[in-house]
Amino acid sequence: MTAVTNEINTAGPVTPGRLRELLEPRSIVIIGANSKSTWSHFAHSNLLAAGFTGQLYLVNRRAEECHGQASYASTAELPEAPELAIVLTGTNSLPDIQEQCIARGIRNLIVLASGLGEAGAEGQALQQQLVDRAREADQLILGPNNLGFINAHAKVASFAHMTELPLVAGGVGVASQSGALAIYLLPYMASRGVGTSISVTVGNEAMISAIDVMSLLVDDENTKVIAAYLEQVTDTKQFLDVARRAREAGKPIVLFKAGASEASAKAAAAHTGSLAGDDKIFDAVCKQFGVIRVANIEDLVATAGILESYGALPGPRFGVVTGSGAMCALVADKAEAAGLQLPAPAESTVRQLREDGLPEFAAVNNPMDTTGYISVDPSILTKAGDAFINDENFDFVVLNTSWPNNQFMVDLGKPTQEGLHRQLKGSAKPVVAMSFLPTEVNEFARSFAAKHGLPHASDSFDRGIEAAGHSFWWGQRTAQLSAEPKLEAPAAIAKPEGAEHWTEIETGDFLREQGVPYVPGRVVTSAADAVATAQEIGYPVVLKVASEDIAHKTEVGGVRLMLKDAEEVSEAYEFIVDSVARLAPDAQVQGVAVSPMRPAGNELLVGIITDPQWGKMLAVGFGGVLVEILKDSALRLLPVSPAEIRRMLESLRGIDLLKGFRGSEPTDLDELAQVIFQITQVAQGLGEDLEELEINPLRVAGNQIEALDALIRWKDR
Repeated sequence: MTAVTNEINTAGPVTPGRLRELLEPRSIVIIGANSKSTWSHFAHSNLLAAGFTGQLYLVNRRAEECHGQASYASTAELPEAPELAIVLTGTNSLPDIQEQCIARGIRNLIVLASGLGEAGAEGQALQQQLVDRAREADQLILGPNNLGFINAHAKVASFAHMTELPLVAGGVGVASQSGALAIYLLPYMASRGVGTSISVTVGNEAMISAIDVMSLLVDDENTKVIAAYLEQVTDTKQFLDVARRAREAGKPIVLFKAGASEASAKAAAAHTGSLAGDDKIFDAVCKQFGVIRVANIEDLVATAGILESYGALPGPRFGVVTGSGAMCALVADKAEAAGLQLPAPAESTVRQLREDGLPEFAAVNNPMDTTGYISVDPSILTKAGDAFINDENFDFVVLNTSWPNNQFMVDLGKPTQEGLHRQLKGSAKPVVAMSFLPTEVNEFARSFAAKHGLPHASDSFDRGIEAAGHSFWWGQRTAQLSAEPKLEAPAAIAKPEGAEHWTEIETGDFLREQGVPYVPGRVVTSAADAVATAQEIGYPVVLKVASEDIAHKTEVGGVRLMLKDAEEVSEAYEFIVDSVARLAPDAQVQGVAVSPMRPAGNELLVGIITDPQWGKMLAVGFGGVLVEILKDSALRLLPVSPAEIRRMLESLRGIDLLKGFRGSEPTDLDELAQVIFQITQVAQGLGEDLEELEINPLRVAGNQIEALDALIRWKDR
């Protein structure tokens, strides 16, 4: 059971209040109950196992006893109108079942049946029929093609498949476009000591989408962290709104999105389009709006667990105390990859540990290996933990420990238990427990942690350090976004007449008029005019073919550089005309552009494309025409502030080239960001007419910033 692409849910988002009615029923009916059906068995047994105390009714056509309980022949015979119906019947019977529910006043349905929106035109038509009728009757359908939901705090498990119940009630809300994944995700969360608040599978999203569920979780008082599994985002505006609301509510979103969609058709005429694949855009949107995107389900659970207990870790510097050196190298590798730092302990920490009895053969490093000496003096673990906690070099501390899975492990750890619990619960800075390798948290361990009020223990260094990195990043990114000023909408710019046929020079003139620094130039139609223009501009010059049909001029021999005299200019003109005629015979050519040849500098690409799903996207990268080869670029969804553009620049691997690499003149990054910001203002001002705007290259030499070439493509109307 997994989500499908469909266009059926077109009436807008479901309000959180309306959705909550479905997720908090006080009476439920299972329609299609059957003692021989595993779906029926689990729908019934899971409700009881979760502790549901409301009225539970069963309906089947023969009114026979099911699951040890009497049943009714139809919904019309029920003594009341239940607040939720779990519909287990097949596809063909759904319209009749829906009408019976409407007649009985049942407003909320979970429909498990497959073979609708995911099954071709006929199934889609039937699904649309159900949705239309539901809207007429103020009815809400979860699914179809899903497994239902679990509301752990309300003790409602309307989930028609095998899972371990009751679930651990906690603060992680789950929205999943796959029901099958939830079968494995929910028990895995419990096995890692991560409790859930509300977990919902949405199936085909006919009326209720995963984003609707995420919206509800933003408002849910029992939810601290929102975890989501998505295969597609059907409403990008709603997704961004939920991301903003969650951030403002202090609730991190941790998201695993499978696959790289190919649903969108990008404008790929210029280099910008090839930099912005669907998955790259989604990844950039998540980073831009403070959504934590993880690579797999294990990281989803590990990150949610850390965030539920600690929220945003206060800084990237952390200290690690272990009883063995075996994992120190792994810790160091993972820390760097996670964007965290392992600073050396302060001298005061070294002195304190020596005074506490740490032998000379045990080096005080970070990570800190207390060595086998803990067998002689187990208290050295507690003392090392205290020393690291008090060390101002560390923003948080990781202790190598986990919760005991049996009484024997409790007894074994008693010498250090009191100190460990004090450190975890009462320290002035976050102290995080992590085990060496993936460790299951069984029922004994969960009860032990609950009894002593202990925070989440990450199941391994491998998962936990990355999760800690996500936690720090989320806090940092949230603070950045909170400090961003609200951007004013740019002034509208009318599309100039004849712009579809502009030469590069005309494009440059337009951009210069809009405040973008652009190299001057002129289009000529003969070698003699090229020479005369070059002499007027001053040598050296560059010649480029002028054609709106040719995006990559170098590929057709349409560019000649560093021309120093009349003979070179004349030869270059003839070469360009002949080469373009041979390699691009169908291109409409207006002439050849003559411009001054600028000295060497750093070349950037600055491009804006219009993504059909998300809107206008900004790409900034090093390399000019080589940007695709160097793969050094950053993406953002417009609008974007100058401060965020500077962060884009600083994220590039080649940023040192702009900061004065090997004695070169440094560039004022704020000024460069302002130039790029002005380019985005032009793109936004042009509105829906613009398909793509690319400046390539934008020459940056110290504080000399100037566009040397540009392309504007317009949407077909």
